[in-house]
Amino acid sequence: MLMNVIRLSVTFFCLVCLLFSQPLCAEDESVEYKIKAGYLYNFTKFISWPEDSYQTFNLCILGTDPFGSLIDPIEQRSVSGRPIKLVRLSNSRPFSDGALSYCHILFVGALAKNPPSFQEKTLTVGESPNFAQHGGMIGFINRDGRIKLQINLTAVKQSGLKVSAKLLEVADIIDGGKQ
Repeated sequence: MLMNVIRLSVTFFCLVCLLFSQPLCAEDESVEYKIKAGYLYNFTKFISWPEDSYQTFNLCILGTDPFGSLIDPIEQRSVSGRPIKLVRLSNSRPFSDGALSYCHILFVGALAKNPPSFQEKTLTVGESPNFAQHGGMIGFINRDGRIKLQINLTAVKQSGLKVSAKLLEVADIIDGGKQ
């Protein structure tokens, strides 16, 4: 029990450090995507998913992958005893064969105009402007050279996921499309 509290405290400390890190330079996209990859991993510690029968915890990237190899080391980690598996999906594939249904986290790049339609038990995370306002669950925004979070509580609640109060403390809350 004490070890879990210590791990959670260390993880929260790392998340706070990410929030207050040095501003990003516009030309240094690799730093931006390292930070976003760190967030994606840390979401696994601050969000609870309903039980499922998958052997892996699936982190999916929809469309053009802005991370490249920067996110690959995440596959050396695990969530609740399950290894993380990266799944890169083309823009057309997930809608034709139901591939989104096995994604625990779905990252939608900036090129997508709107989040994919509602997926139960899937955390949708995106970086396009107003992603959270348009129905996505967590939107990355660049404010004053720093990566910030917007969380759409209505979308999260509809998905069956639960967000830790600690994560809500460091995010802008979007409730039902209103800020």
